[in-house]
Amino acid sequence: MPSRKAARAAAADAAATRDDGLARLEKLISDAQARRERLGDLQPAELPIVVACRELLADTIAQLPLVNYRGALPTDVQPPVVVQPDPFEPRWQTLHRLVNNLTGPGYCWLVPTAFLADDYAAAVRVVDASDAAGIFDPSGRLDHIIWQGTRYTPHGGPGGALWIPFRVERVGTLGTSPMGACFRALEYLAALWQMAGSFWEAGFPSIALVIEGALSPTQKTDAKQGMLDAFARRHEPAVIDRGGRLESIGANAVDSQLVESIEAANAEVARAFGVMPSLVNVRAGDSLTYSTTEGELSKWLKLGLGSYLTRIEAAWSQLRPAGQTVHADTSVLLRTDLAARYNAYSIGVGRWLTVDEVRRAEALPPAPADMSGPTPAINPLTDPSGVVP
Repeated sequence: MPSRKAARAAAADAAATRDDGLARLEKLISDAQARRERLGDLQPAELPIVVACRELLADTIAQLPLVNYRGALPTDVQPPVVVQPDPFEPRWQTLHRLVNNLTGPGYCWLVPTAFLADDYAAAVRVVDASDAAGIFDPSGRLDHIIWQGTRYTPHGGPGGALWIPFRVERVGTLGTSPMGACFRALEYLAALWQMAGSFWEAGFPSIALVIEGALSPTQKTDAKQGMLDAFARRHEPAVIDRGGRLESIGANAVDSQLVESIEAANAEVARAFGVMPSLVNVRAGDSLTYSTTEGELSKWLKLGLGSYLTRIEAAWSQLRPAGQTVHADTSVLLRTDLAARYNAYSIGVGRWLTVDEVRRAEALPPAPADMSGPTPAINPLTDPSGVVP
């Protein structure tokens, strides 16, 4: 018979094993709670659909050139403030940060940092929303802007700075972003992600082995392991004895529709940003389709992207003399396919287009002397005779 000392040692080992198991269980529970709390504190800017919409807007606008116009025509010489707004950072980064401020805090500032001889801005700096402060007068109008301890008045000349808000509901407020305007929807979407995280983190069995009668812990482990050995990464017939049977375990109604709920919320958030759901790979649940990418981008430009461009163009136009305006060149977004462009050129050349104008539009050097000048429009596909009607 084992001695009392050996019995006490065995009991101590069992207690230590039990305590160690409890400690591991408590650690697992604590880690799960910490993860749930972290998901619960998920910020709207971290949601995938928000990241996708903000990046699409910022990346798209960052690639569009700004063009200075006098009347309806571009000026022969483009001012430096539209070619390279901030000499200390790439042009795309200036516009990228500006758009991220509009879609994040909801506003930003534009401070002229250098001037031409005529006192019009030669360079500007996009100041992040939190780096400057706007002071309103009692009537709610912006009176001045404070940045780095300097007071600026709201204009585009020397000693001035411009305020670029996205959405201003009432006077005396600096502006809100699409995220701020639909924060409740974003909270619901964050809750869906939290539900998804806890659901996928905990796991859920798809089938259960049901055996009438009580099983010992060893028998339960053996039965489960037998199922895993038979089903894991291979398809083999299931052999069940002891009166057992397999039953499917389905998710409840909320769990089974979790993905659909997230997709529906994603579509609504995309609309709030002025982004068509299809552009961020979200199913909108409607039958609207486009025959070409050009048609899709044309609608986005008119109904979504244009609202951001309007604010940027208005701010840059305030930096230019009266009669001059600044607009983003969106032709790159609406560029048709090669065959369609060439067909259109064949109609216009000799009527309202020259060869050099066509070559310039296609980023080609001027034509040789024997090719320059007006050329009769001949489209061999529609006019085999070569005679211009």
